[in-house]
Amino acid sequence: MTNIQIYFGKFSYAVEAILIYFVLNILKIFPYRVRINIGRLVFRYFISPLTDNKKRIENNLNLVMPNLLENTKKEIVNKCLDNIGMTMFELLSPEEFKLVGQKAEVLGPGAALLEKSKDTSKPVILISGHYGNYDVVRANLIPKGYQIGALYRPMNNPYFNATYLKNISLIGMPLFARGKHGMSEMMKFLKGGKLIALLIDQHMQNGEPLKFFGKTAFTATSAAKMALKYNAILMPFFVVRKGRSSKFELHLETPIQHSDPIKMTQEFNDRLESRVKENLDQWLWTHKRWKSEA
Repeated sequence: MTNIQIYFGKFSYAVEAILIYFVLNILKIFPYRVRINIGRLVFRYFISPLTDNKKRIENNLNLVMPNLLENTKKEIVNKCLDNIGMTMFELLSPEEFKLVGQKAEVLGPGAALLEKSKDTSKPVILISGHYGNYDVVRANLIPKGYQIGALYRPMNNPYFNATYLKNISLIGMPLFARGKHGMSEMMKFLKGGKLIALLIDQHMQNGEPLKFFGKTAFTATSAAKMALKYNAILMPFFVVRKGRSSKFELHLETPIQHSDPIKMTQEFNDRLESRVKENLDQWLWTHKRWKSEA
């Protein structure tokens, strides 16, 4: 990477952070629903062009669904950008978002099992992907008395990361930064019979070459390994956004049975793929998920 590319990258991050700060301060005067919808438009038309999100979404769709009609692809891209923008500004409005998350409809066979685990102090690993607004799980379950820790990936934009961390911390604590120290602290938390929430749908250089949408996607198997080591429930969850709004369904699925880490993680990939196919616009297609296929 040349010095020019480095400077341009830093400049783009600075402009993006300044724009978000400016918009956030302006939006404080508006009600939550209006604020989120304005944020959606700001992200799609101003922030996204700075980070080339649209192109990355198109590239991923072309890779795994090359037969999509152009009109369909365009609709998915625009709705995906809307979901990303709404999710970003929801997480940056933590007090209101917590109230919205508490109203999410909880569905699926995992709900009763989760309630039972609270009584028995059995550790639970909740796993999902960047789908809908995944943080609804913390906003919904923490007020019900569940102790949930979450692993988070610091944002690429260093100028904006502190603001992001401050806001998601208000949704619930503890939070563990991805890395050796964060993983160590998270495992101590889990061993105490508590819950942790992980998103495991990003490319991992040292992950296993599993399948996702029929393509090789290197995937971390650490969640499955922890479930086996600590005899923890491994429960997929998915948050579905209802229309272009901050209304959600929280689906708590049947746990993945213990076997071996690769088989367990592939089952998660399969379940996530099924969910994404149901709502193509709600997954974060901006990830470089299939680097090995590029």
